[in-house]
Order: sequence, then C-alpha cells, then structure tokens
Amino acid sequence: MRIIVSILLIINIINPRLGWKIWEGWKYKNVEPSDGYLYVSRVLAVLGLILVWFVVE
Repeated sequence: MRIIVSILLIINIINPRLGWKIWEGWKYKNVEPSDGYLYVSRVLAVLGLILVWFVVE
C-alpha cells in the first residue's frame, strides 16, 4: 500500500497537472488548474510522501 501511494505522490510531485487530470480533471470539460493549485498540490504531495515514509508505520 505504501508503494502505491508513494507512486501516486511522486507523479503529483513531478507533474502536478497530470495528478490534477487523474483526480479532478475528468470531472470538467475545457478547464485547467490554476498555478496556485498546482503549487499547493506539489507541496502537499511532498509532505504526504514524507509522512508515508517517516511517520506512518
């Protein structure tokens, strides 16, 4: 489970636009995420990856 979550978080760190399309983009037509959303998404993915590997046992 940890590896699957890590892969999704790494995808979101490398390409947050793809992460947005996977989780939110399929719901809308002709809509792009804002720069602020992409930045916050990347930061939260980094924090989530840290939590998954160093805090959760």
